[in-house]
Amino acid sequence: MSNEIFKLKELSAKLGNDLSLIQASGGNTSIKLDGKLWVKASGKKLKNALNEDIFVSLDLKKITKELSINNSKKELNFKNICGSSLRASIETSLHAIMPYKVVLHTHSVDTIAITLISNSHNYLNKLMKDINWKFIPYFKPGITLAKAISKEFQDNPNPANVLILANHGLVIGEESIEKAEALHKEIISRLKQKPRRQITPNIQKLNSIINKIPNSRLPAFKVIHSLATDRQSFKYVQNNSPFPDHLVFCGRKPLIINNDFSLKESTYGVIEGVGVVLFQDSNIATEEMLKAQAEVFLRIPANKNINFLSDKDCDEILNLESEKYRKKLFV
Repeated sequence: MSNEIFKLKELSAKLGNDLSLIQASGGNTSIKLDGKLWVKASGKKLKNALNEDIFVSLDLKKITKELSINNSKKELNFKNICGSSLRASIETSLHAIMPYKVVLHTHSVDTIAITLISNSHNYLNKLMKDINWKFIPYFKPGITLAKAISKEFQDNPNPANVLILANHGLVIGEESIEKAEALHKEIISRLKQKPRRQITPNIQKLNSIINKIPNSRLPAFKVIHSLATDRQSFKYVQNNSPFPDHLVFCGRKPLIINNDFSLKESTYGVIEGVGVVLFQDSNIATEEMLKAQAEVFLRIPANKNINFLSDKDCDEILNLESEKYRKKLFV
């Protein structure tokens, strides 16, 4: 193993163990070495980079050629050349078209919170002063997003090495792992948002409710209850998912529980002013995504209009075979 790949694994594990940056199998990292693109495999967790094989190796020249001649919106099946049975991440095309050796893609809750706010560009301009950055409107993850980013790079002698993706997260590009880590740290620091104070959930009432719903339980992360106890968060939670990975692992919307405890179409239920209950089909990925959603909503100032995923956006993501595959790895 090359020293640079080992360093990438170390950084990947560090990023993956921070739930404010990475949740479940979200986010990805990559490095371009000797004509190969090493990128995180689909469904693998960055936090496991040091104790299991989570990267695949791809022929960078072939990928670049395939991307240049692909005029459809259909996802490409990039061939793994390292003998592994793992699939390349759905974001492989993004990593390939970034004109930098090292690429980091994280789902920072602070970044996502800012991008959800309508007309956040002026605010971001102030925070990102002296940074070579670009705001990318929401596009479906995968080939659609990569093509939109590629268009931004065309005929640009100084392409941005910081991309802020609406409803999605952050992308950093640099020529070394050390520089990429330092730049990522700098941007995360600049985008840090102060969350509202959490309101204590009604645990006694929640316990009485889970006794009426077979195989239900309370979430391990207390902040998840703010989706029900924080007035603004409760208003937001009744809309479509705010970002793609949340949609994949938590579904389009929660079940709003009133007095009927028999309906469980969702993986979780929200009781206004009381708290959140998890149903049988929920798992650690569900909880990590709900935690991220709660943290995002608590960072949005009062009375702000925010942009959720549309019904069309949700349908596109939920119908992706690659996302169905990724979700199955948690079953």
